[in-house]
Amino acid sequence: MQPAKFIAKQATGGVEDWLRRLETAGDLSRAGHDVVQALVRDPNLASYASASEIAGVAGVNVATVTRTAQSVGFSGWPQWRQEIRARYLGTLSAPELNAVHRAEAGTGQPFDDTVNRHLQQVADLRRSADRQVVRLVAEGIAKAERRLVIGSGSFASIARILAHHATLIGYRCELAEDGVAIANSLGDIGPNDIVVVATFWRLYNSAIRAAHDAKARGARVCVITDAAVEQLTSVSDHLLVVPAESASFFATVVPGLCLVEGISAELAVIDPERSARSIANFEEQWQAQDLLHFQTAPMDSRRANAQSATTQNVEE
Repeated sequence: MQPAKFIAKQATGGVEDWLRRLETAGDLSRAGHDVVQALVRDPNLASYASASEIAGVAGVNVATVTRTAQSVGFSGWPQWRQEIRARYLGTLSAPELNAVHRAEAGTGQPFDDTVNRHLQQVADLRRSADRQVVRLVAEGIAKAERRLVIGSGSFASIARILAHHATLIGYRCELAEDGVAIANSLGDIGPNDIVVVATFWRLYNSAIRAAHDAKARGARVCVITDAAVEQLTSVSDHLLVVPAESASFFATVVPGLCLVEGISAELAVIDPERSARSIANFEEQWQAQDLLHFQTAPMDSRRANAQSATTQNVEE
């Protein structure tokens, strides 16, 4: 197994180019230039180091690291570091990523390392997620005539949950996972529709093409990803960046699932009566098909009560 430091030297090209483009666009001071140079020299270190560690390597103070991050378009060092991390990890193969994680392992217990990483990432998501963008995505789903959600590989699970939840609360969504299904679904997408694309780590070309095709057809495009690369940001109406790094050789879906469940919760309160009515209809179908081990009472009275309570809540 190759050591993490050797892997880092092999996998820096794309990150270096991106950092140098940021440096040029940011019109940085000499001290800001020193910060970028430190990141370019060791993107592996930059992908997890604190602002004080970067300041020490660059020979500047912590405030300069923060100002440099803001000068190139980020809220601060933590947000910039997350983007560096995502881009750096995207250059690694699965065995290389596993070597990096083994070198960085905290407890030496894979289960504990995994759970700890997930807890940290969900906390990061809670802190950094743009609530306004989340609401705009929910509103876009509610207003659209057609709703297409795209995700492939393990990240199809994120797309599937969003499509499932949105459908249950009254906003039927289509799900496309493979290349043929994506192409067929995009064939008649138009300006009154929304396309949500979920892609992470070593981003699928099919997802990037889908975002571009949907934008060219006039649809609203929402992108959920861990790396805000230009190929996605240039065509997204709404961009939601979510951490997706696990403690092993694969990426995690946990933060992405938290995000789409949050979007679904926002969607459910846009028209509470519609959502309550839709859920009641689906509940009747589940009971009629005898799908559930634990059956409940017949739905007629329950639906009336739910609608009455919803109407009362809206009036209040």
